[in-house]
Amino acid sequence: MRKKVYITILAVLALLAAFAAAGFVSYAAKTRKLSTAACAQADAVVVLTGGRNRAEEGLKLLKSGSARILILSGVNKDAGLDSIFLNMLTNAERANIILDKESASTYQNAVEVRGIMRKMGLNSMLLITSGYHMLRAEYIFSKIMPEDVRILPCPVSSPNFDMDRWWAGDSLFLLFVEFVKYCLFVAGFYLGVV
Repeated sequence: MRKKVYITILAVLALLAAFAAAGFVSYAAKTRKLSTAACAQADAVVVLTGGRNRAEEGLKLLKSGSARILILSGVNKDAGLDSIFLNMLTNAERANIILDKESASTYQNAVEVRGIMRKMGLNSMLLITSGYHMLRAEYIFSKIMPEDVRILPCPVSSPNFDMDRWWAGDSLFLLFVEFVKYCLFVAGFYLGVV
């Protein structure tokens, strides 16, 4: 009798492991297919700070006229525009950049940005973050933002993640951690605990 219980437990665990592995591979494929093609036009560029190339890409989109407002979310409390952009801003650009220094997580980024966008009457955003982080960020933002706010993902490359070789070295670990966090948020929203 005990042997049957152990075999059943092992079979269930193997099935769960296979399901998780298939989910991770699917997540990796979706991450790999992300494109900057959607980075066309919106009311605001929203940059989730914490990774290389993100703020620079946001400023580039603001300067190109892709959006009229740039929101940098999750900025260090001691940082200012000059320390972020190394004194390279015009006065007009400065007037169109908002620094969110309150948020310290992707969830908090979404909550703070929602308040800023409501206050300013903004209805669409170009969401900038690293490619490996985009699926989770887009999911959280889609749950926090009002339904009428359009979110266009604009992933940027980062030196610590190779999207073409996500299975190699640190990229695999980084993507797996993101996958686990994504699953936790999906479960959290589904259960109503987030």
